[in-house]
This record gives sequence, C-alpha cells and structure tokens, in this order.
Amino acid sequence: MSTKASRISQPLGIASTLICLMIAVVRGGNPVAIKLVLQSLPPMQGASIRVAIGCASVGIIGLVRGEDLRPRWREVGPLASLSVVYAVQISAMQVGSDLTSPLFVAILFNTYPIIANLTSSFFVPEDRLNPRRAIGLAVAFAGMAWVFSARTESVLAPNPVVGNALILFAATLLGMRMVYTRQFVLRVPYARAVFWPMVGSLPLFLLGDAALADGMVRSESTWETWVALAYQGIVVGGAGQLAWVYLLRKHTPGTVIAFSFLTPISGVAQGAAYFDEPVPTPLVTGLAAVLAGIALAAKSAPPVRRSDRTGA
Repeated sequence: MSTKASRISQPLGIASTLICLMIAVVRGGNPVAIKLVLQSLPPMQGASIRVAIGCASVGIIGLVRGEDLRPRWREVGPLASLSVVYAVQISAMQVGSDLTSPLFVAILFNTYPIIANLTSSFFVPEDRLNPRRAIGLAVAFAGMAWVFSARTESVLAPNPVVGNALILFAATLLGMRMVYTRQFVLRVPYARAVFWPMVGSLPLFLLGDAALADGMVRSESTWETWVALAYQGIVVGGAGQLAWVYLLRKHTPGTVIAFSFLTPISGVAQGAAYFDEPVPTPLVTGLAAVLAGIALAAKSAPPVRRSDRTGA
C-alpha cells in the first residue's frame, strides 16, 4: 500500500461561492431546455444527442487543459458503474420531464442535495451532518415544499404522478452519484471522471431509444430545439459539470451541494417565463426560506485531515 499526501477540504472562498451560485442559476434553465427539446424529440433520442454534445465539450476542454483522458485499468470498474448510474439517472430525468411540468421538475429534481448531504455524512469525515446543517437543510426543503404547494396541475404535465416519481428517483441517484464521484476524483483527474461515464452511457441511450415506443405527439424540430440541446450539452453537461466536479474536489459535498437549493427558484422563474405559466404567489416566501436554509447549511464543519489510500 502507498499513502498519498493528506488532503484537507478547503472552506468556500469568494470565487468558489460565485461559481456555485452561477452553476445553480444556469442549472435552473435545464428543465426548460429539456421540456423544449421533448416537444420535438423523444426522451432517449434527446438524451443521446445532449450527452454526445456534452462528451465533445468535456473532451475538448480536457485536451485544451492538457488533461490525460486515458483511463487506467483500476478505474474501468468505477467508470463503468458511473456510466450505468448516469444513464439510468438521465433516462429517468428525460422520461419524467416528458410526463410532468418543468416547474415540478425544477423543484423535485433539486431535492438531490438532501440525499447527497445524508449520504456524504456517512462517507466524508469532515462533512458530518451537524445540527446547524440539519436545520438549514430542513428550512431549505420546507422552502421548496412551500413553492411546490403553489402548483398542483399543469397543461404541460400529461401524467404528473408517474413523471414526478421518476424525477424524484433521478434526484436520488444524482445525490448518491455526487458523493461517489467526489471520492473518486480525489484519486483521478476530474475531467476523466466526467468524460468516460458520459461516453459509456451513450450506447445505453441508443438501446433505450430503439426499445422504447414513443406515444407522444411531437412537433418538428426548430432552431430553438438545437439551441436547447447545445445549452444542455455544452453549458450544463459540459462546462457546468466540469466546474461542479472541480468544486467537489476542493470542498466537501454538503457545502457545495447546499447551493443547489437556489436552482429550483431559478428553474421555476425561468419555466414560468418561457412557457407563460402563472408565477406561484408563495415564490417570494419560498425563496426567502431557501436562502435562509443555504446560509445555515453551507456552513461547513471544521476540516478534518485524513489520508487517502489507494492500492499500490
């Protein structure tokens, strides 16, 4: 066994805080982009194109930065596992978004910080769920639930019960994947940890597209469809995901992911504006609760030095 240098998760600085906020707002537009694409393309077809664009953008960024994208043999197993989880998560997200409103997606999908924080508290020593963070998460979740209570039905939600269940399932997978990925990128370059799960998921999306019958009525694709796909692939799935994994490598998962509670507010606002849906009246109250929860939950526990060991 060989011992690598000890690592200490860094506290959030101004730069990391601004990046977290920017990513949270950008991700708020993802449900809107997904729903727009689904008006023209079936779920698995849209997913395969979106992820292919994301692969290309991550690969180009990695090469420009001089990253070594070649996987090592000991990394094949974890990367293959991440590929399957990523494919199932995105598939559930796509199908669920096809069945429910983007306002529901913006709120329900972003419950994943709850799962991430709970999971992280078991595997990351310095990310223990202290009383302050627990209260913050509870307040932020209450804010999301309050916003959710303003909207019970929508013309964009043909089957909200099944759609919402799939979105919550996708959120659970993402929360667990975030924690696992964070531990994985302590040992490998983060561009490699993002690139290969996306590549490995592509055949699964293509198989899903061939196997699943499309029962929805869809319109012809327009330039907006392709702009939305580029947004998902380049901005959210490419640069955004690389920045997110970079932050997870520097800081504890619970500290970084707590900022994701801003995303549902951004998503609801953007979805309501783009699809001309009424803005829920409790939005301001929910936003205040979410911001208060972030202020509490983002307070990280004191750093704990630990040794990361890998097989020789």
